[in-house]
Amino acid sequence: MCILSPEDIAKVLGVPEHKLDCSGIKLTLAEVYALGSRGELRRDSREIPIYNQVLPEKDSFHLGPGSYVIRYSEEVSIPNNCVGLAIPRSSLIRMGAFLATAVWDPGYCGRGVGLLTVYNPHGVSISIGTQVAQLVLIKMCSETAKTYRGMYQGEGLWI
Repeated sequence: MCILSPEDIAKVLGVPEHKLDCSGIKLTLAEVYALGSRGELRRDSREIPIYNQVLPEKDSFHLGPGSYVIRYSEEVSIPNNCVGLAIPRSSLIRMGAFLATAVWDPGYCGRGVGLLTVYNPHGVSISIGTQVAQLVLIKMCSETAKTYRGMYQGEGLWI
């Protein structure tokens, strides 16, 4: 197992230099949604909550305490021999917010989402296009045939 360098990511995925950070791909804020209903996760099915889009004021989202689903600007394709881990930007933590993310499986393509939780009682303000995380790609020991085939493949349109 090894972590791909930004230079390797540029070669393998063709990601332009301005979209790369020290350890991976910059993930920037595109959209914000407030949770509008309860979600359900069962052994054989799931029900995703209703999402209510939060509109920016000018070019920034002004978010009070609570949890929000955010969508990243970047469309990413994870190679079949890698997994991705989205790591929150430390500035979020210093502002009193945290970004929860999940594994990006081999073969996943799309614009992922994260769960931004604002703990700061005064809220936070984040401009559209601001980096909120970086996607680190970890190379697996070998390519896998068990690539992602779930309901979020190509996501960006399901919200």
